[in-house]
Amino acid sequence: MNRYYPFTLPLITVAVLLCSAMNGSKSLSQPAALNLNLLPNGNHRFCSQQPKSSNVASPDAIIGDCFLFRKQENQVVGTYYDTRTLGEESLCLQGTFIDRFYGEGLEIIRGIGRQSIPTKAQGSRLVNWDKEGILQVAKAIPYGKSTRFGQPIRYRQATLDFKRLYRYNLGNKLPPTRCLR
Repeated sequence: MNRYYPFTLPLITVAVLLCSAMNGSKSLSQPAALNLNLLPNGNHRFCSQQPKSSNVASPDAIIGDCFLFRKQENQVVGTYYDTRTLGEESLCLQGTFIDRFYGEGLEIIRGIGRQSIPTKAQGSRLVNWDKEGILQVAKAIPYGKSTRFGQPIRYRQATLDFKRLYRYNLGNKLPPTRCLR
């Protein structure tokens, strides 16, 4: 004898929706733990602070230090920047993905950024470029012509730890196509 329980289906539906919502919020509360080699080719943005929602559309809603980049196979070109300085503190990076980003970068000195090459970054030991230590650099040398604000800095070694970054939607800003000429 089959009995029909009219509340069973709605309760199952509610349980599935609650589990989905809990899993959805979990993905926003944890950094991107993904295999970078499986990241599709194209433009991407990852930032150091957790997004407030899953659909970050306004540039004002993007917070922390961000890496806006273009990936083609294992080649990467992008800008790592501090959103609090409106991009005044930024480093153009180019390199490859292996298990993390490895490459080099160019810091263009602007009004509120660094005014000279950091002494610690001149050696071959990696040092923190940002406050969180997500981007580390080494082998800093002067690059190109000095500006009225200071000397551009080339870091011949840079590494970026994606395990501490959160995925954001791309928005309307595009990454650079190259850094060093």
